[in-house]
Amino acid sequence: MLERKRLLLSSGIIIILCLLGIILVAFINPASPIARQAASVINPAPNVIPSLREWRGATGEFELPSNNAHIVINSPDATRLQETAKAFQEDLRAVNKHTLPIITATSANAGDFFLTLHSNDIAIGNQGYQLSIGDSVTISAITSQGAFYGTRSILQILVQDDAHSHLPRGWVRDYPSYALRGFMLDVGRKFVPLNQLKDYVKLLAWYKLNDFHLHLNDNQFEVGTGKDWKEKYSAFRLKSEHFEGLEAQDGAYSKQDMRQLQDLARAYSVTITPEIDAPAHALAFTKYRPDLASTKYDKDFLDLNNPKTYTFMDSIWDEFLPWFDAPELHIGVDEYAVSDADNYRRYINHYISYLKQHGKKARIWGSLSEMKSSVAVNTDATLEVWNNSWSNPIEMKKMGFRIINANDKMLYIVPQSTYYQDHLNTQMLYEKWEPYIFDLNNPQLNFKPDDPQLEGAIFAEWNDQLSAGVTEAGLHERIKPAAQVLSEKMWGSTANRLAYEQFKPLTDIIDDAPGTNLPNSWRLVNPPSLQVPPHTIEATQLASIDIATRDKEANLPALSRNQASTYNVL
Repeated sequence: MLERKRLLLSSGIIIILCLLGIILVAFINPASPIARQAASVINPAPNVIPSLREWRGATGEFELPSNNAHIVINSPDATRLQETAKAFQEDLRAVNKHTLPIITATSANAGDFFLTLHSNDIAIGNQGYQLSIGDSVTISAITSQGAFYGTRSILQILVQDDAHSHLPRGWVRDYPSYALRGFMLDVGRKFVPLNQLKDYVKLLAWYKLNDFHLHLNDNQFEVGTGKDWKEKYSAFRLKSEHFEGLEAQDGAYSKQDMRQLQDLARAYSVTITPEIDAPAHALAFTKYRPDLASTKYDKDFLDLNNPKTYTFMDSIWDEFLPWFDAPELHIGVDEYAVSDADNYRRYINHYISYLKQHGKKARIWGSLSEMKSSVAVNTDATLEVWNNSWSNPIEMKKMGFRIINANDKMLYIVPQSTYYQDHLNTQMLYEKWEPYIFDLNNPQLNFKPDDPQLEGAIFAEWNDQLSAGVTEAGLHERIKPAAQVLSEKMWGSTANRLAYEQFKPLTDIIDDAPGTNLPNSWRLVNPPSLQVPPHTIEATQLASIDIATRDKEANLPALSRNQASTYNVL
């Protein structure tokens, strides 16, 4: 009898130890099937970039089956969601090698993804979405753009799962604070191949950035090159069918190139905003038409007293405006001669009216605080405030412009320059900047967070130095971390935001968008003495950088950029 009791006791101990071992395995490897079956805690918010605005966790996980799963489009929405479903299908295959059939139905089965535009939550707006993650996953939104952003969050969560097939059960309500979240790329001074532009469309969409501004023409600075104007580099990047020889010989985009790029961008909820910059930064045009070059100012300035200037620029827009789908086209208009402010303002008015007659709205760089004049300016345009001296943001707001924050000291990348940052200070931006902040030290220049005239913000990569020695990988090494941080800040979430020290490792995991071939390493060909390490240019240095020589020779105000107010980065 005693031996039997001892045997039962030993068996009981063994059973308890086995159970403890199972529990221990679950805790050590919470991604294991045992852990998933045993999980009973409420799921915390998953980490994505930008972070989710609202999360209500449930228990357990959704598991994507190895077969018999579908992307289901709600039948009434089949036409409007077809591109979104196709992009989701392709990117899901890139993440986990699963090719899910796209079907239409009015409901989904377990293991399916269900896309629908039947959302009654109008407060999420046109770019918001809801996720319901249970036996199946439902993405509901008001528009296809909102549904697309829901797919980005799902894919980012799957990227972080070892099997790329599990999602925590719960409910998401996500929406941006700012309608426009963008990036400007200077292809005028450094040609970027079409395939890389396509990959940047996907990268921006991956981080829910929605405006890709292409700066399509520009030229070398006039100071310090030791060259005559005829020798200075200039480029216009669109292939003309009417102006033979106008496009740059080292790279230009055809009408078909732009069609391909915009078709991809439409499927990925990104707007391609083209910029044809004039009347300054116009050396590509004045080389082609020397008779239109200013005789009073620098030769990259168009002569605004010459009526033929308008005839020529009208013909440029007549050819290229039909190429582009964007509701808003950029006419440039920055940094012209201050002494010719009357003609400068008339030029702005002419092209705001021109675009309106063709069913488009205008976007402009802000220079009006310096370009004082009695000539009233048409304010039916969106103004990118790039510098607080050239365009005082509060002054521009009072004038009635729609505003985009493009502050140069905080949001400009200029590789190998000494007057702007070579890399953005991502930690400062993450911890201190918001889209409504134009100056960290002068709150009087800042907007309220919910100001209806503030459309959003962009960051910009300028190739002032022609980026000699900076490879395409070098550009990407600067652009990607900026996109990751600024998407977080432009989307507007705060409740679920990680500390910067936690955020940085997440950026390495989420990384580049699926289906892209962007370079992940970089090098500078120039000697190390010319390299500018990341984040070494303090904001106080930026405020005192001397570019007055260039401004003086161009008849620009000496105060311009270098007298903007100072602040400390950290």
